[in-house]
Amino acid sequence: METPSKNTELIDFFVNSLLSWYYQNGRSFPWRETKDPYQILVAELMLQRTKASQVVPVYLEFIKEFPDVFSLSRASPERIRDYFSRLGLEWRAEKVLTLAKILVEKYGGRIPCDKEKLLSLPGVGEYISAAVLSFACNVPVAVVDSNVVRILSRYFGITPRGEGRRDKKILELASKILPEQFHREYNFAIIDLAALVCTPRKPKCEMCPLREKCSWVQKNKKD
Repeated sequence: METPSKNTELIDFFVNSLLSWYYQNGRSFPWRETKDPYQILVAELMLQRTKASQVVPVYLEFIKEFPDVFSLSRASPERIRDYFSRLGLEWRAEKVLTLAKILVEKYGGRIPCDKEKLLSLPGVGEYISAAVLSFACNVPVAVVDSNVVRILSRYFGITPRGEGRRDKKILELASKILPEQFHREYNFAIIDLAALVCTPRKPKCEMCPLREKCSWVQKNKKD
C-alpha cells in the first residue's frame, strides 16, 4: 500500500483545494494582518487552549498598552496577569514577563527567527515556535497541533500513534505536503478548516473542499 507522503495526486488535491477554500472562507484576525514577530508571538501565547474570538479584544488592548518587547519587559506581573486571567491563562503571566526580559537582555528586543533560540524561551514550544517562524519570519515550516493532526489523519486515512502532534509519521507528512511558496496561507487554511468544517465532533463533510478524496468521507459512506 502506497504511503500518503508518496501519493502526489492526494497531496496536490489536498493543498490546492485547501488554499482555494481559504481564499474564499478564511477568517480574519488582527494578528494575521501583521508580520511583526512580537505581535504574532503575543497572539500565539494567548491563543493556546482559547477560542480566537475571545482573544481578539484582549490582544488588541494588550498590544495597545505594550506595543513592543521593551514596554512589556517593564510591565508589572500583576498587569500582565490581569490580561491573561481574562483568557483563563493567568498561569502564563509570569513566563510572559520572563520571556520579554530575556528578549531584551539577550536579543536586543528582537524575536529570533531561529527554531532552537525560540524553543529556549519560556512558554514557547514546538507549535508556537513553528507559528512564529511561518507567520512572522517567512520560514516554510508546518504548524502542527491536534486540530491539524485530525485533518491529516482523516483525509489520508492514517491513525496517529500516541499524541498525534508528536507522531513522527504525522510530522513527516505535514512537512512533506507543506507548500513552500504559500506556507503562511496554507497553515492558516488548515487551522481554519479544523475550526469551521473538520471539527472533532459532527464534522461538516458536505461543506468540506477535501471531501472528494477524503478517506474519512469514503469510509463513512461505506459504513
